[in-house]
Amino acid sequence: MYIDKSQFLNYSCGIPTLGCGIPNGEKNLASQAYDRIKKGILSLEFPPGSSLQERALAEELGVSRTPVREAVHRLSQEGWITVNSRRNIEVRSVSPVEIREVFQARWLLERDALDLIFSGDLFRQTGRHMTNMLSFMKESQNNLHDFILADQSFHAIFFQILGNSRLQRFWNSVSEEMIWLGMLAMNEKRYEAVLGEHGRVVEALIARRKRDAKDALQDHLEITEDVLIKKIETITS
Repeated sequence: MYIDKSQFLNYSCGIPTLGCGIPNGEKNLASQAYDRIKKGILSLEFPPGSSLQERALAEELGVSRTPVREAVHRLSQEGWITVNSRRNIEVRSVSPVEIREVFQARWLLERDALDLIFSGDLFRQTGRHMTNMLSFMKESQNNLHDFILADQSFHAIFFQILGNSRLQRFWNSVSEEMIWLGMLAMNEKRYEAVLGEHGRVVEALIARRKRDAKDALQDHLEITEDVLIKKIETITS
């Protein structure tokens, strides 16, 4: 089946921004280190609570420790890692409260985007793009990382269709965390469940059933939130 990948966000570094680093010209060493570490965090190569070593990262990248230290500082400012007084580096953990906050933000953004999609008579166009992305998700079930990136691209279609750059930036800031949380939430049973939940959103969109689309979207987000909270509580108990 043909997949129109022009509607994908640029997730080449696991981050929903263009270029994954410096927008113009060749990336400097600190940006390369930043991208490498952040991709490792979002893909769970560096799981929550794990320790990182500046020296090991520098050796892997073939650079001195200075650009790695700059990348670590930037990631610390963004809240992805913590650095204590002894320069010990630890990947952030996540709490049920943080998960609820992220999903509350998602619901507000996606609910209002859905309202704008219907008021702007864009529901069928949105449904077609989402159908295409859903096909790619089905083909990506053997690759968790690709599946989660496609999942986030599926939800981003609301904001791409609307063409509102400010809403897109708000969504990107939430979506970045959702890549990470989505990786944590997935298990073998969730693949088919997620596809089914997405399918109900698409079906309601194409049929111009606004109430059903919002209900399906809310159900999907609430189910995913519940799965994540239970998993985090199990890990931390």
